[in-house]
Amino acid sequence: MNMEYAPPLSFGRDGAKKHVEVFLNTACPYCLNFFLAAHEAVMPRVESGEVRYTIKHYDKPKVRLLHGTIANLFLDYNQPNEAYEIMKSLFLTQKEWAHLDSGEIEQMMKQEYGCQEQRSTMNLSLDITKEALERSISVVPTVFINGEKFEFDSMSEPRQISEKLANILDW
Repeated sequence: MNMEYAPPLSFGRDGAKKHVEVFLNTACPYCLNFFLAAHEAVMPRVESGEVRYTIKHYDKPKVRLLHGTIANLFLDYNQPNEAYEIMKSLFLTQKEWAHLDSGEIEQMMKQEYGCQEQRSTMNLSLDITKEALERSISVVPTVFINGEKFEFDSMSEPRQISEKLANILDW
């Protein structure tokens, strides 16, 4: 595999009936709500072969999201299961690291997660940013199910988002 390129996180089989695609950022509290909801509603359906789930970390140039961008550059997307678990941990500990400066986030990624900065992730980040701009994606989280925008209140509790997701995926 070319280590200068990494694909976005994608789980499930290509021929699944449903495809859930999300643009998110680990520093965004509303993305946390969606991520937790999807972990409950989407991942079991991935395991059963019903759903394909693609996660695109959007390194949107916005001050509040820069911390997520820094952390993202250390994720190795060529190791998708490990990247997903680290992403999940980053979401769950978001309040603890969101106030750190960039150097402290780099240290956290190296020391707590054993990660190194990934050139392939930098290239992926540029591709995702280009795609987000081409698709007029202006906020995170932005979610598509089978190419159609999934409308939901990102400020809702994860349980409510999960229920809405499950209803659509089971329809």
